[in-house]
Amino acid sequence: FAGRTRGRRPAGCGAASAMKSFDTFLKPNQEFQVKTACGGYLSICSLMLITILFVTELMYFLEVEKKDEMVIDRNQDKSYLDVKLDITFHGLPCALLSLNLVDAKKANVMHVTHGIYKTRLASGTGEQIGRRIRDGLRTVADSSGDLSTALTFEQHEKAQTHASAKQRCGSCYYAHVDEDDCCMECDDVKQAFKERDWKTPTAYVVEQCEDDEFTAHPPVEGEYCRLEADLYVRRVNSQIQMGVNHFLRHHLVPPETLARVRAGDLNFSHTINSLSFGPKFPGLIDVLDGRNKTWRHIPGWPMTEHFQYDVHLIPTHYQPLGAEEIFSHQYSVTEYVKPIDIKGRRDAALSSAGIYLSYDITPFAVKVSEFQKSWIHFMTECCAILGGIFAFTGMLDNLSYRASKLVARKMTSTAPLDGGSGIASNLSQ
Repeated sequence: FAGRTRGRRPAGCGAASAMKSFDTFLKPNQEFQVKTACGGYLSICSLMLITILFVTELMYFLEVEKKDEMVIDRNQDKSYLDVKLDITFHGLPCALLSLNLVDAKKANVMHVTHGIYKTRLASGTGEQIGRRIRDGLRTVADSSGDLSTALTFEQHEKAQTHASAKQRCGSCYYAHVDEDDCCMECDDVKQAFKERDWKTPTAYVVEQCEDDEFTAHPPVEGEYCRLEADLYVRRVNSQIQMGVNHFLRHHLVPPETLARVRAGDLNFSHTINSLSFGPKFPGLIDVLDGRNKTWRHIPGWPMTEHFQYDVHLIPTHYQPLGAEEIFSHQYSVTEYVKPIDIKGRRDAALSSAGIYLSYDITPFAVKVSEFQKSWIHFMTECCAILGGIFAFTGMLDNLSYRASKLVARKMTSTAPLDGGSGIASNLSQ
């Protein structure tokens, strides 16, 4: 009984023996393994190459991928557009300039939430003169006839309580619920602020109260202007007009500048510091940022220029990885310049000097989505790196070993046998 017990095979030995037939990883005995210097060099190089490729693959895996799609714009709930504009006029004072927003039929766009600021800058130094001036949307002289009239005669606004599609008025700067209510005088603005229990701002002065500011800091010859605007408007095709105020107040303009402008020397050279139509997102390029335009003045020829920018907005949905979607607009632009003779032809049908930025919205939208690469792809690439390098270096090691053995065999077969010839002569003796 004891002998039979000792001769019995263990329970798992049959299964282990059967699995040996499926083993594709053959293990040579230690006695038959040969190590060479070339194999050592190849092993070190392969390990270094594997490390470099693994780190490179890991960095590529950690990068966030982006996918672009073009779809029909069905974003009906996004009915407003956030326009931010920052532009510097190098040849005109702030007292000459105004900004307006009109639709395709040249009617004023109503119910616009806006923040418009003008900063007076000293010639040469660029230092700020006085406080910033907060302005509203104002009627711009949009034809050669209107421009000539505004520069020649000082016109006075008619008192009104509400802006219309044809005529703007002084803003109440959110003190009234309706953005288009009128505050014609400085006292009207102060009363509106008082009714809302708002303090009179000290960082800036509103346009209706700018007389006191110009008294403290009189107009200076050569001063120029930086205009910043933040407009929250309906998403309809519109035009931003920047030009001479239809109701220009002549006493706020330096006398030398006013005389030069009346003679036709109206310099609308400008730099667009920034222009955007929505929040920023990674990869967004605002193509007009930093755009500089210089007035091409010809001595003795009273000409100015009409700068036209046609901007095409592309609604864009940007979906960051693990964050809320960002809705903004990319844009492309077409631009041209047209010379204007403000003294020779004073026609109401002719374009006026200034900067006119028209924008329209395309019917399709772009969707950009961020996503992370899959772990399966990463592991597959790592396995391919390991297997490929080991297989390739193994092939190189095998070739080098065979080549060295072949060279050694040839050297052995061609070596002289001096010792053997000496033995043969002794035996013959």
